[in-house]
Parts: sequence; C-alpha cells; structure tokens
Amino acid sequence: MSLHENSTPTADVQPAGACVTSPAACAHDHGQHGLINAGRRQWVKGLVAAPLLAGPCALAYADRQSPAPDSCASAAALASRFARLAEGIAAVARIEHFTITPANLPWSQTLGALEAGQQVSFFLDGLWWFSKDHGRWLEPGFVFFARVAGHTGNSAIHNCMQNTGTLTADRGGSLQIARSVGEFASPQGELWVPVEQYLAAQGQVEGVAVVWNGEAQEGLLALSAQGDVNGMVRAELQRMRQARLMPAGWNNFFAFGDGGIFTEAPGGDIACETHKNVGILQYPLADQPLRPGLQLDWRWVVDRLPSTVPEDQLLNHDYLSIAVEFDDGQDITYMWSSSLPVGKVFRCPIPGWDAVETHVVQRSGVSELGVELNERRDLFDDYGRIVGGKATRVVRVWLIANSLFMRQHGRCAYRRIAIGQSGRQQVVL
Repeated sequence: MSLHENSTPTADVQPAGACVTSPAACAHDHGQHGLINAGRRQWVKGLVAAPLLAGPCALAYADRQSPAPDSCASAAALASRFARLAEGIAAVARIEHFTITPANLPWSQTLGALEAGQQVSFFLDGLWWFSKDHGRWLEPGFVFFARVAGHTGNSAIHNCMQNTGTLTADRGGSLQIARSVGEFASPQGELWVPVEQYLAAQGQVEGVAVVWNGEAQEGLLALSAQGDVNGMVRAELQRMRQARLMPAGWNNFFAFGDGGIFTEAPGGDIACETHKNVGILQYPLADQPLRPGLQLDWRWVVDRLPSTVPEDQLLNHDYLSIAVEFDDGQDITYMWSSSLPVGKVFRCPIPGWDAVETHVVQRSGVSELGVELNERRDLFDDYGRIVGGKATRVVRVWLIANSLFMRQHGRCAYRRIAIGQSGRQQVVL
C-alpha cells in the first residue's frame, strides 16, 4: 500500500523500481513483492489532488480528527524516564534515543551493535502526515522501520505497526532505523521513490530503543514491576501476547508489520479487528492453475464496517476484504462496502495500487452485519471478465483490513476459506 500519486511519467520522475541507494540500476525484481512498475509523481503533487478525490464526507472526518498540538514527548525526555525506570535492572543492556525527521534518509541513523539473537524493544511517539491540509496523519509505529546491517547483508525490514515493538536480530551487525509510508521496494528496505519526493514529507518520530540482555519479555516484566512510561511497557507486553496468536501458515505483507489486526480465534477462525491501522495477511498457495472452474469459497461474519461512506474515493478507502493474487502481479479483492452497490467493480483509488488491484463489491450495507455468510467466486470467470491479463495461476490468498484514512473501527471473522476445482479444493482455513 502506497500513498503516492501515480501518473504518466514526466521528465522529473525517476522510473519506479530504481534504487536511490545505488547509482546503478536496481537488480531487484520488484514485481515479485507486489509493487508497481509504473511512473509516479511526487507525493507533494498528490496532496493537491487529494481534495478532488476525497469529497466532503471524508473531509468532515478529517476536520474533527486533528491531533492535539505539542503533545509529542521528546526522545530525550522519554529516554530519561526509561533510564530511571531501568535503574538496577540487569536485563537492560543499554538505552538509545532517536528522532526521525523528513531530512533523514533511510538507514542513515544507527543505534549501535546487536549480536545475533539479541532483542531490542522500541517505544515511539510523534506523528507523520500524509495530508496535513486535511488533518490526515499516521501513527509513528506505522512509519517506523528497523533492520540489522551485517557483514554479509542486511536483515529483512522490521515494522512495528503499533507504537511499541520488539526486534530479534537474525545476525550480528549494526542496528539501523528509517521511516517509510509505502516507499520501500523490497523486504530489504530500498526506496522506489526519488530522493526529492522522500524528503518532501512532513512529520516527526521520537523514539527510544531498549537493548536487552536476555529475553525482552523478562526485561519488560522487570520494568513493569518498577512502573511504566506513558503505558508503553504495558502496551508492549500486551502486543507480545497478541503476536503469539498469529494464524499458522499466514504471513504479513512485507511493507506492513504485525499490527495485531488478525489473530487466531477459538475454533481455528481468523478474527480481524482494525482501528486506525492497516494489515494484509497472505497465505501462499499450492499449485492453483487459472483454469475454468477455479473457485474461491469463504465463510465470514462482518460485525462492523470501518467506513460509512463510499470506499471508492481515496480518503474514504477503509474496508474489509478477501483477495486473490495472480502470477502476473494483479489481484482481485472482494470487499464488503458500506454503500456501493453489490457487483460494482473499480480499481483501487490509492495511487500505485491502481495499477494492480481491482475491487469487487461482494456485500453492501448494514442489514446483514453480524450474520454468518457463505460466499463463492468463479476466479477464472472474474479474472477474464474484470482483469483480462495473462495470468496462469493464483499464487496467494490475502486478507485485507484498512482503517488508516478515517481512523474508524472495523471487525469481522473468517471461518472457512478454500480454493480450487470443485471436489479438489485446497483448504486454507
């Protein structure tokens, strides 16, 4: 998911997929990660178009959701409070503090060395704007990333999603930090946007990194026994408990961390709850050729929708859905809309994703909220009729939940998912 505007390439646009961290052409296959190989305008130009795309309903939400001014604690002040809390606790190896501003290029800030297997917990404050004129901002945990740079390469990027998080080093090396709003092209954290676009952002992240001796959870429990800092220690302990409930066999899309949106519920269901965040959960499929008769079946119950206005507008685009990804990089996502008619088909209004994602309204309105419903789609027919590309296989099933734009609350549960030919389906859930 990227919040940058897409358009026909112009002279001031660097081709998508070019890595600004190297003067050479990028060798990474960005397509395999679900990114878009298309030209994009600078994000600052995208802001100009936002009010035209959003409409009055979304702007009304924005007007009443401006964050409190000067509510952000400085990194130094947070670090001082953590240091007092950690006095006499051997589990704390060191405490680092940091500030990320728009001027900081990715991975230019380091927080010392980590040994393989060592854990570090992050505690974040601040906010990041994606449309300041319309009062739309992101939590610091959504934009904050970390990785470990070792002698033989870099780890995959780690995104907290929530305003606390813990990283376990998969190698020895330097702990590096960065920020991104959908601007990374790969799991290693290279940019796909031009440097000038990246530097045009607005916002600030204040943070503390607590590096541990031994298990992070034990250290957090020791800190919690002494007190807390703005409820952050308790929040991280709670996040750790939620993380253990990740549904087996599923993984998060690389650009987003685990926001605690999807959890394994009793009976094997997948519960979904989103509030001012976004998540894409992916399940890799066994060989599923795109042939006549290929079906997607699922059973779900949707209790609450994160939008009350049409979701085909950019700043209203909060929704719950199940999707399939094809081997040509396209995906079709079947959503429950608050007000769009059943059967409506539209390309994703998010610039960048409009090149690969098509939405189909499967259900609409509120009359069936709370009702368990069985669904079926003929994927061969849908792909030919809606996309019409050159795909030969379905490669992943996705679950999508988004409430970033209007910061409302959505809740649903998936109780069965299967894909394949009739009588020979792969059971995903």
